[in-house]
Amino acid sequence: MSTEALTVRLARPRYSEGLLFGLLVALGAAIAAYALAGGHTVVAAGMCVLPIVGWFATRPTALLALLGLSIPALMSLTGNGLGSVGNTGYNASVSDFLLLLIGAGIVLKWMSGRSEPVLASLRPVALPVLAYAAVIVMVLSLHPGLRELFKTGQRFELFLLPLIVGAFAALRGRHILLLQAYVLATTVLAAVWPIHHFALNKNPVGQLIANAILLLVGVRALRRLWPCLVLLAPGLIFTVSRGAIGGAVIGIMVVLVLQRTRARPVLTRVLPLALVALAAFAFAPTSLQSRVTTFHPGTSTPGEYAIYLRDKYARDAHEIIDQHPWTGVGIGNYYTADSTITRTPVLDPHQVLLQQEAEGGYVLAAAFVLLIGGTLLILRRMRQVDVVPAAAGVLIATAAHGLVDIYWVRGTPILGWLLVGMACGGFMKLRRERLSKPA
Repeated sequence: MSTEALTVRLARPRYSEGLLFGLLVALGAAIAAYALAGGHTVVAAGMCVLPIVGWFATRPTALLALLGLSIPALMSLTGNGLGSVGNTGYNASVSDFLLLLIGAGIVLKWMSGRSEPVLASLRPVALPVLAYAAVIVMVLSLHPGLRELFKTGQRFELFLLPLIVGAFAALRGRHILLLQAYVLATTVLAAVWPIHHFALNKNPVGQLIANAILLLVGVRALRRLWPCLVLLAPGLIFTVSRGAIGGAVIGIMVVLVLQRTRARPVLTRVLPLALVALAAFAFAPTSLQSRVTTFHPGTSTPGEYAIYLRDKYARDAHEIIDQHPWTGVGIGNYYTADSTITRTPVLDPHQVLLQQEAEGGYVLAAAFVLLIGGTLLILRRMRQVDVVPAAAGVLIATAAHGLVDIYWVRGTPILGWLLVGMACGGFMKLRRERLSKPA
């Protein structure tokens, strides 16, 4: 191929992007003018944003750092938070919109023929991921409806879309930037949390902080951010999230096992982290210490009462499961089913396996176990990739927390599946480098 022909071929996608951007600007301006004339200011404002969205959609790499910054921002933008009921049930935060926008950008790049082999890089985890996805679709077919469709779509957005975006980030070599942004944003959240809670639930916040700690322990490229541990460790303690604290301990052990090194990471990262956490616990209020160290049900203290409620949620969940052992009640229908057996229904039994059994029967629960367990086994075979120890640590920590709390909620599972995608993308790049080297 001649140089002139190659130049023309390379210029065509850029020309197409420019043409698309121009069309979006013209369309947005026309609709905005029409909306303003009719007094619809919200629609007009939305149309003014349309060209910006279109520009970012053609450059998904530019959004990766913003995605990292936005994950700790758990506030819902749809007005349907974790504890509310009444509409389609789709909860969306800033990170959800950014994930969708990056996903759209990846699709546009694929349509223009300039996409990285994202799907090909995910082949190692195809079996557990597709098995779980297939069972979710089967559950939707058994319980069709608009609410079920929205909730099923969000379930895919919480694990499948981050998986794809993570692989894309690694193949583009921008995954560390995303992780740096996440650690910095979470450090700010950990520093401010004891002063102001922003109306956020302590358990997702605790898991966000635990995940940031696991990143700093498990990813060598983030060593410049190790001073953040001074704020992250006390922040985790002050969330009073026992599930997040326990998950962090389990995750650190997994990270150390996969790193194949023992003395150095323990001395340079884990030991200082433990000392800072213990110091924060020692100087914490007595009520906080009591709650963190309470592990039995009761009604006399907040820590006991939280466990008491979880035992009640588990009994209700078992009753629902006994009524629908194989077909479940459908994705997003747990509250409705719980309303038939208790006067104080909840959206989730605060135990991920019970939730899976209640929503989709024993088959969905088994598929979830395969999803987590199978992915961990696959990550073990890719341990030479730099992010794999952190990916395994965050994945198991989040799942362990899900055994005593809510798993499928905004922010909680996203980072784990982003890291799994990064591990797959990094593994493909590593294999390419090995094949390109002369024998």
